[in-house]
Amino acid sequence: MRKLVSLLVLLAGFALAGPAWAHAHLVSSDPPVGSTVAAADTLRLTFSEGIEIKFSKVEVTMDGGKQISPTKLDLDPADAKVLVVTFPAGLGPGSYKVHWHVVSVDTHHTEGTFGFTVK
Repeated sequence: MRKLVSLLVLLAGFALAGPAWAHAHLVSSDPPVGSTVAAADTLRLTFSEGIEIKFSKVEVTMDGGKQISPTKLDLDPADAKVLVVTFPAGLGPGSYKVHWHVVSVDTHHTEGTFGFTVK
C-alpha cells in the first residue's frame, strides 16, 4: 500500500509539473528545413506555442557569412505561434542559414539553426 501511495504522489507531481517543462520548439518552416526552393521573400517559422515577439530574433546568413537583414519581424495576426520574417527584395539564389532564438509566452528561451537553398 505504501508503494502505491508513493507512486500516486510521484505521478501527481509529474502531472502538475508538466506545463513547467514546456518550451517553444520549431514545428515547421516555410521554406522547409533543408529544402531547395525557386524563390523566397518571407520566412515563416511555426512553433509549438505562442511567441513573445519583443524577446525573439531571427538571423539569416548567406554563403560566406553575409548577413541578410529582414525588413520586418512579426507574428502572424491569425496565429501567435507563427513568426514571419520579411526580406526587402526577397532572397537571391544561394544557400542560407537561419539561426532563431525565441522566448515563448511561458517565458522559456529556445533556439536553433537550420538551412535552405534558393536556386
